[in-house]
Amino acid sequence: LIQMLLIYTTKITPRIRYIFYHIFFKMLNIQISLTDSVSNFVAFNSPKLSYSKKPLGNELFFSSCSLLFEQGIQNSLVKVFKWKKYPVFFQVSSQSIIPFDLFAASFYLITRYEEHLPHIKNVEGQFTSSESIAGKNNFLDKPIIDYWVLELRSIIKEKFPEIIISSSASKKIVPILEVSTAYKFKYKSAIFSVYQAIKSMWKLNFDNLFDQILVLFRFKNDPFLEYDFIINFFKKNNLSLVFFFRFTKYALDHSSESIFNSSFQSLIKNISDKSILGLLVSGFAQKKEKFLKKEIDGLFNLTHKNLKKVRLNNGIISISEIYPLLVQQEILEDYSMGYKDSIGYRASTSLPFYYYDLINEIKTPLKIFPIVATEESLKQKNETKGFKKILDLYSSLPLQNSVHAFTFSPKVISKSKEDINLRESFLKYISEYKKRK
Repeated sequence: LIQMLLIYTTKITPRIRYIFYHIFFKMLNIQISLTDSVSNFVAFNSPKLSYSKKPLGNELFFSSCSLLFEQGIQNSLVKVFKWKKYPVFFQVSSQSIIPFDLFAASFYLITRYEEHLPHIKNVEGQFTSSESIAGKNNFLDKPIIDYWVLELRSIIKEKFPEIIISSSASKKIVPILEVSTAYKFKYKSAIFSVYQAIKSMWKLNFDNLFDQILVLFRFKNDPFLEYDFIINFFKKNNLSLVFFFRFTKYALDHSSESIFNSSFQSLIKNISDKSILGLLVSGFAQKKEKFLKKEIDGLFNLTHKNLKKVRLNNGIISISEIYPLLVQQEILEDYSMGYKDSIGYRASTSLPFYYYDLINEIKTPLKIFPIVATEESLKQKNETKGFKKILDLYSSLPLQNSVHAFTFSPKVISKSKEDINLRESFLKYISEYKKRK
């Protein structure tokens, strides 16, 4: 018989319901019930705890700050301090079993509350890792919520060992192939092909120029056409690969292929028969719903598959704008919650979570998958150091039901001479996962 944990709070708000069910049910596999009735709580003789300003008796007591009882977005003061070896914030009274409001702090990070506040943007109008609490306080490379929750589990286990159930889950690896351009040389505009050739000559990269000539005259396959190989390689290593294709006629860069190109369409259809497929949403579609709908419908009409997964090309421009649009389009999964140029955990957790709409104060059906690294962020280090860093992050994940998701482009698996070291490092790195699973 599964035991239930009763939690008392003075008022059951949508925020409290959202974060308590996520932490206890999704992260800890503990069944809970919330109550705001003092008499029901006092009369309950099974495991229970309270979350309020003051304890009701001698129960397990977690002191609360005001965030989970508020509505709307307010500029709260966030002062980070150390508890045990962890950075924490939202300090509370000494009566509490822990010195900070773990639930409010988790809510603040997981909803990306700080991104809804006024902040300095980069040249592309995006929130950057250096502006985040995690970036400023050096815990970006730690899923800090997961570590807090592990400590919470220890506290509850000591008091109520009967409600702790050992997890049978295992860490899940989600590799993502982000295809904003499917070919290196083929099917480009004449202007872009000339630009590629001039760039190769300017950099004295004659190997690249020679490859381009051979591909364009059909003496050699395009270096990016390694899709069947990579699908089979991941299958051999017992990993499911997710493909995200950009499918827009509004791309500003000339490197992308036309969505009307029959070879490009055949490539997508072929991959959709072998692997999981999603839409790589363009920058235009992030800003206007009509463009988003056209891209979703276009890929559906091509593959005849209901596409419920998306990734935002070039990163998130605005959470408060794009995520409500994805909800309206009935998208179920987003794979964009990471920083384009930094390795780490944007929402300070490695577990998927449902998007909470702070404007309308509601939990939505849109599931957010944290992305620990992108190809661009790995390039900030050399190949060996970058791959080792994220492999170490995977090994040190504190919770068994964690998801380790990372993205790469066709360049990583290219057979071009300039990319061969990157390819070898990547394939070696994927094989290492098999050993550590």
